[in-house]
Amino acid sequence: MFLDEATITVRGGNGGRGAVSWRREKYVPKGGPDGGDGGRGGDAYIMADENTDTLSDYMSRKKFEAKKGDFGKGQHKGGKDGEDIILLVPPGTVVTALRQAQGDMQGDVMGELVEHGDRLLVAHGGRGGYGNAHFKSSVRQQPDFAELGEPGEEKMVKMELKLVADVGIIGYPSVGKSSLIAAMSAARPKIAPYPFTTLVPNLGVVAVSGRSYVACDIPGLIEGASEGKGLGDAFLRHIERCGVLLHLLDISKALREGEEPDANVLVEDYRAIRKELETYSPTLSRKRELVLLNKTDLVGNDATAFVKALKKAKITVMAPISAATRHGVDGLKKALLPIVLEEREKRVEERLQSAEEERKKLPVLRPHLVSSRMGAYRIERMKDGSLKVSGQRLEQFTVMTDFGNEGAVRRFQNVIERVGLKKAIAKMWDGESPVCIGEKRVEEFL
Repeated sequence: MFLDEATITVRGGNGGRGAVSWRREKYVPKGGPDGGDGGRGGDAYIMADENTDTLSDYMSRKKFEAKKGDFGKGQHKGGKDGEDIILLVPPGTVVTALRQAQGDMQGDVMGELVEHGDRLLVAHGGRGGYGNAHFKSSVRQQPDFAELGEPGEEKMVKMELKLVADVGIIGYPSVGKSSLIAAMSAARPKIAPYPFTTLVPNLGVVAVSGRSYVACDIPGLIEGASEGKGLGDAFLRHIERCGVLLHLLDISKALREGEEPDANVLVEDYRAIRKELETYSPTLSRKRELVLLNKTDLVGNDATAFVKALKKAKITVMAPISAATRHGVDGLKKALLPIVLEEREKRVEERLQSAEEERKKLPVLRPHLVSSRMGAYRIERMKDGSLKVSGQRLEQFTVMTDFGNEGAVRRFQNVIERVGLKKAIAKMWDGESPVCIGEKRVEEFL
């Protein structure tokens, strides 16, 4: 089943907890602590794979998590790191991180996976907790506690597929798009004489002169498609990634029984589709477009009059063809090859230029906004009167503290007093309201 949009929850693996262990060896009465650190949790990646052409793997399963890190062990043995998880998607997938903001879900684009092998880190694994050997010092010679593993990062992500094809075939329903891709390639889409036969894009590999390129049959568009009419704008995004567009016009629409052919109908159809493309995206309006006249077998393969009429309307026809009888199809395949190669080269140059611009950008350092130091924190009073403390390193330290262990609690209290947090909270706290560091309530430990 073809699926071009999916929303899933991805989580990095939890870190393993550190070990509390003591050296036990004959003739060594004071061996001391030897608990090893826990292993790091695996990271979660999304990667483009050319052997995948749909997001249907993410239709039924919605949650994915990397492996957890193993617990630390005695004799200073560290736990094994968790394995990364790699989710495969088709090239052309856009990954967006979703977040709740002001009651609505908003998204931040994390990246685009355009070519085979492109990989995006979505969620970090958690750090493994330190074992008790880590906390040994001259003033703490018998640490009886270890850290818990840090939870892995969790994100809800939306994946949207924009098919990557050299040639995109567009036009009204039933103009012969599926017939054309079947005549050009080995693709075998469903072909029937009624509108919206094609419900999903069809890809076909076109072989010519020892080379090949990919053509894509986009489901039929109608006037108002960019606003959701017909099949709506569900497939317009696929056209954005096509190198060149083949705009197919149907000669049969200009033929009226007992009347002279009216080429103005074709002009109106062409302009209506162009308007939808321009309304949906400025990128589409600038994309290279070639116009084809299809079903020339209905006029004895002589479409000269139609070509001239369209030229008067400033619409240049590349070629008149008949997909049903394959008239002109072989010539079309050959004529498209140099155009496709030229557009490929342009896309490669644009990508290299974009990568070079990104490389030249200097990082903007804002130490007053983001800091990994333990002493960097912010205290907010919430609407319910509670206090919430936020700070990257402080939140990590809190979530990894084993509050069921007396020694770990003493260490927690020492740290928050040393960084000045305890005194800062005392100035704002009424002694009863909840106090949270991140999501952890800590008022009973102050």
